[in-house]
Formats: sequence, structure tokens, C-alpha cells
Amino acid sequence: MAHRHLGTAVGAVLATDALFHVYWTTGATWPAPDPRTLSYAVLGAVDVPFTPRTLLPLIAVLALAAGCVFARSRDRGGPVTRWGTLLVATGLLVRGALGLAWSLGLGVGAPFYGINLFLYTPLCLAAGLAAFAVAGVPRWAAAVPAVPLLLVAALLWGAYGWAPAEHREYRAPAGSQFVDTPLARFHYERAGSGPAVVLLSPGAAWTYAWRPQLEALRAGHTVYVVDLPGQGFTELRDRGLTWDLDGMTRAVGSFLDAVGLDRVALVGNSWSGGWALRYAQLHPDRVGSLVLLAPSGLADKDPRTWELMKYPVLGELLTNAGAADRETTAPGVRALFAHPELATDEVVDAMWAPNTFADNRAATYRLERGLDWRVTQDAMPGTSTPTLVLWGDRDTVLPVGRAARFGALLPHAEVHVLDACGHALTLDCAGRVSALMADFLRDH
Repeated sequence: MAHRHLGTAVGAVLATDALFHVYWTTGATWPAPDPRTLSYAVLGAVDVPFTPRTLLPLIAVLALAAGCVFARSRDRGGPVTRWGTLLVATGLLVRGALGLAWSLGLGVGAPFYGINLFLYTPLCLAAGLAAFAVAGVPRWAAAVPAVPLLLVAALLWGAYGWAPAEHREYRAPAGSQFVDTPLARFHYERAGSGPAVVLLSPGAAWTYAWRPQLEALRAGHTVYVVDLPGQGFTELRDRGLTWDLDGMTRAVGSFLDAVGLDRVALVGNSWSGGWALRYAQLHPDRVGSLVLLAPSGLADKDPRTWELMKYPVLGELLTNAGAADRETTAPGVRALFAHPELATDEVVDAMWAPNTFADNRAATYRLERGLDWRVTQDAMPGTSTPTLVLWGDRDTVLPVGRAARFGALLPHAEVHVLDACGHALTLDCAGRVSALMADFLRDH
């Protein structure tokens, strides 16, 4: 009789969850105000669209699990429902184990913390134990849930318990400068004289990536190359910084204020292209012109590995694994180049070593989870800043087809697609990029 009650309770929980998903297929987002908040609340920092294509498979799994547990509690279905219920129990316990880790503040942000701690985790653990009792499997089968739980423990250790070595012997280059602000101690390089041009280090990179442009532009401009928080040798001071567009544009403004720049030409590559674009959208009075190299900014999916970083545990694990081993990073760096001979050992070291720093590792997956490019895309038609957009036709990160979309959405954009160039435009096609930038900045 006890098993009948337990089976009814577990089945009801799973069926109720399925009904919520059915409700969301209508486009409703209650109890959340919008789809993104709903995605965060249900999945924790993962921007998954709540559409029928996503929801219907989940509904089917939840309904099948509910029926399986309910039938097993009534001694129906024989071995099928017995082992099916054990599988349901194992899945619930694994989710509960992950929830315990997240309840310690590991891997997800504050908006997810309360609902995970007070609803998801205790419910999954209780339902998992109840389903295990309902399964009524032989005593030896009690070890079955231990296998995935041990796997989860190993993943959690790899994500949160293990810290790869920081290669602090790799230091900021001679000639580097630092400026202290309440937000961060910014690392930057400065050269030349004339109108100010600020180059924002590409995402997951540092000022090294702009060396050719720093030298090429210094004859006619005062060129600043800066690492924003989470990049290179900049040290974060304000731990309340949000890892999203608001946080990164706040960092841009903080640096400009600290070095006394009122109006600049702003330049970015990849992630930092999106940050530069958003800063210009918010502060058009401070940005006279924009140069965007293979920029983020469109509400499209990232490459699969980066999309996986949006998931708690996986993001931390992938970041740690990449930081732990230079040889793991090297192929990814070389894939950014259409001319692989330019991805020298020096370049690989430059792209790898600073990303072993703990704050930079954490910033990588936090930014992937927090950046919402729908904001920049929606604001593009109203962006008044003259803009140069450059893209390589062999870009393996952000497809070159996006260049035309930037040109269509930005009313004052000049777009060039460069033959035989990859995503790392500043180093892969340094001469052509520098010449196009110099011509555009001279005219604007």
C-alpha cells in the first residue's frame, strides 16, 4: 500500500511538470514575465527557446516517466516498468545531486539559486528516493544509481573542485600601463598621437591580438588597446560586476573615464565587437566611429562548444580542461586562422596562458551565459554611428554570411569581406585589416 501512495505522488509530480510544459507550448511564460526569464528559471542560465520543438519531447519523456512509476506502484508492466522506474529514480537522484552543488553557489547565478534550493533539489531528491522504493528491484540493483551519481561527482569535481594551474610566469609585456578604478585595474597599451582610437581586446584574448594595428595606426592616432575585465592582465576590483552587456559596457565607460577620453573611435573583434557596438548604441555622443571585426551582436547561436558552456557544470568543465593543457588549446587557436603558419607557438602561448588565470576562466563561461545579443540586434536600425564591418570569408567561428546582415541592419555601415581570412582577423590578415581601418578612421 505504501508503494501505491509513493507511486501516485511521484507520478503526480512528473505529470504536473508535463502539464506545465504543455502550457508553455502555447507561448505563455507564466510564472515568468518573458521567455528568457522562464528559460533561466527552469534550466538555470541556459537560453533555450520554449517552443513546441523543444517542449514536446520533454512532455513525452515526463508523461512516460509518470506512467511508468504509476504502473509499477500497481504491480503492472513487469520488468519493463520495474527497470523503467529505476531509471526514473536514477535520473531524479542525479538531478538532485547537481542541485546540491548548485545550492552551494556553484555554476549558476543568483536568479536560479532560490528556486533550485527550495523547490527543484528537495523535490528531485524526495521523488528519486520514492521512485527507487517503488521500483522494488533486487538488492544488488541498489548499486545501479551509484554509477551515474559517481559520474556526477566526478564531473562536479572537475568543474568546481579542481583548479588548473595559473601560468603567472607569463607576464604583461614591457611598455604596458595600468590604471586603477573602483571597477578594475585596467591593463592597456598606448602609442602614437592624434585622435583617440580605443581597441577592445577580443573576447577570451588580450591586447596582444591588436599588436599589428597598434603599430599601423600610431602614426596618425593616439591608440589605446585595453583588456576589459575577464581578459588578459586586467584585475577585477568590483565583484558585483555583471557578466553581460550592461557589465561590459560599464567597463568600457569606466576605462574611458579613467584615461580621460570623452570621444573616441571604438574598435572591437568578436565578442568585443558586440561590446563596442552596444556602447555606441548607449553612448553615441562618445563614439565618433565604430570598427567591428567579425563581431558578435546578432541573436544567432554560437559554435556548439560555446553553446555547451551555457550549461552549468559543462561550462566550468570545458573551461578548466582548455586551461589545463596548452596542447588542448593549440588546435582551437590555429582554427581561427586561414593561414595556419601564422598561428605560431608564440601566438598559441599568448592565447592560452592568460586564460589560465582564475578570473579569466570564470569570465569565459559567465559571459557566454550572460550576453544577450538580441539587445544589440534590435537596436541596430537606430544606430547612428558610422561603422566599418570587416569579416573573413573563412571564419570558422561566426559565419561570414552575418556580414551582410550587419550591413542591412546598420544604416551607416561599410562592409568588406576579406578573401582567405579567418576569425582572428587582426593577426591572420593584419596588413589588409590595418589598411582598411586606417582609411576609414581617416575619413571619419
